[in-house]
Amino acid sequence: MLDILSNVKRRQDLSVTKARKKIAEKIWGGRTPEEVLSKRYKLFVFIGVFLIGMFAVYRYFIGITFLPNFEWIIPVLVVTGSFSLHCGPSKFWRTVTRYFGVLAVISAFIVWFIMFGILPIHAFVWSGFVFAWLLAMRNKLSMFDKFKKLLWRTTITAAIAIIVFDIYTGVFGWSLVHGTTLVAAFLSQIPFTLYHLCSLIFIPPLVGLGKLMVKVKVPVSVAIAAERRVGVQEHIGGR
Repeated sequence: MLDILSNVKRRQDLSVTKARKKIAEKIWGGRTPEEVLSKRYKLFVFIGVFLIGMFAVYRYFIGITFLPNFEWIIPVLVVTGSFSLHCGPSKFWRTVTRYFGVLAVISAFIVWFIMFGILPIHAFVWSGFVFAWLLAMRNKLSMFDKFKKLLWRTTITAAIAIIVFDIYTGVFGWSLVHGTTLVAAFLSQIPFTLYHLCSLIFIPPLVGLGKLMVKVKVPVSVAIAAERRVGVQEHIGGR
């Protein structure tokens, strides 16, 4: 009886293991290196959209006044927008990667609207996020470049995007919406921009994630010297 139960449990564990491997292969693997990279690029894009969409949920639970302007939306937009991502021949995924920034910002806006409603200043905020993504797309970096190069380029781009974003939303947008002077809006924006620049801390892990996801084993043909090949053949013939 115990042997029967043990065999049943072993078969169940084996079936679960096979199912896990099949799911992992479906999400993470592929028949060719190109297919594997395509899947991982898609996963990277999906993670980016998910992180941006979840920012409103984070603010809902942590509070809007906690660490104001400390956010990961611009870092995610910059890192994802900086890479040239090839997601295979699918027209759907070509559209998703091409308009990633717009789709991600829309997803975040919908969640934000449901939880907090909409204010006039949001017209500047969400259009500013799209600008950050457009700025990042000018980089056209490759995930196969060295980590230091990618980190330096994306960090500089994100810093510029944050400063321009704050001037656009915190100075011009705030003064237009609330009727304050540009000087007053600029002076009050300085501490918020300093908080905002702390968001650059999200750049290294995002770049590291991108580098990790393109580590794909590629079969390489190994050249063998003619003399060595002949020697091997003679050795085989001698045996």
